[in-house]
Amino acid sequence: MVPLVIAQKVDSFNPPEVQALIARCQAGDIDAFEELVARYQKYVFNIVYQHLGDPGEVEDAAQEIFLRIFKSIRRFRGTSSLETWIYRIALNYVRSFCRRRKLLGRLFVQPPARTGEGHSFDVVSSLAADTLDPAATAEHRRLAEEIVEVVNQLSPLYREVLIMREIQELGYEEIAEILGVSIGTVKSRIKRARDLVRQKVNL
Repeated sequence: MVPLVIAQKVDSFNPPEVQALIARCQAGDIDAFEELVARYQKYVFNIVYQHLGDPGEVEDAAQEIFLRIFKSIRRFRGTSSLETWIYRIALNYVRSFCRRRKLLGRLFVQPPARTGEGHSFDVVSSLAADTLDPAATAEHRRLAEEIVEVVNQLSPLYREVLIMREIQELGYEEIAEILGVSIGTVKSRIKRARDLVRQKVNL
């Protein structure tokens, strides 16, 4: 009789050390979860701050997000990277937070760290950089503030993808995976969001 072999799903999205950490967390190892928090705390803080814009809300929001991660980690099956899975949880929290409190603050905190990708919306990044430069002209500061205000007024459908692409510099594939939509949909939403901002700010 040929022995029955059950195929095991291979997690190809996470490096071995992360897979091991996930397995320990799923087994109920509290020390492992503390390691997970230490490893991804800055990542979650950045997501929360970029979407909420209020430093005073970041720590409480991050604690709630990690609580949700703790409760859900056993359901993680390795069909995406752990970062993407955490981003989904954080984004869902932010959405519900904004619905409840209707709070959304400043989005453009710093100019992008990477410059090689050549985003077509670089005017926003450059204006955001000007707001950090004391020598920037008053006109540039005014225009940057106007752009931020317009972005804040976009519907979540467009605001979220614009933050992910222009501020957090996520790739189209990663955004599509987080939102559960096609890459074509992501590109379409980003284009529409950029067009809406340009129309309202007359860029």
